[in-house]
Amino acid sequence: MIAAWEWLATLGTSWALFGLIWTIQLVHYPSFHFVPEFSDFHPHHTRSITLIVAPLMVAELAVSAWMAYRTDFQLFWVIALLVVLVIWGITFFQAIPLHELLATQREDSTIDALVRVNWPRTLLWTLKAVSVSLLYLFAAGTD
Repeated sequence: MIAAWEWLATLGTSWALFGLIWTIQLVHYPSFHFVPEFSDFHPHHTRSITLIVAPLMVAELAVSAWMAYRTDFQLFWVIALLVVLVIWGITFFQAIPLHELLATQREDSTIDALVRVNWPRTLLWTLKAVSVSLLYLFAAGTD
């Protein structure tokens, strides 16, 4: 049986990242097109957003790995962990390199690429938050 704190940690990190990624996807990244002093703005953005995103992503990775281990690697929790690892891969191999390009020069095509690259992360975090919530509701209904 999964403990209440484990559900809270799983649901908390999933939904925090869900809210954050949708804000980034629909508001923040597209607004890069409209920032006049982009060379000043982008370093501020990367420093500030990292303070929010990095601890949440590390916590989610730790919780996801714990849940896979804790449940003797039940398929659902292994898939949830794999989803997190795919998100990390997209982040480090696609999104961060685009941010590095934007750190040197603001290009609309790079901003558009960042928005495109971010869609899979947005959809994966949405899928994870919704599926973990449905599993929780199902588990709560069987207790």
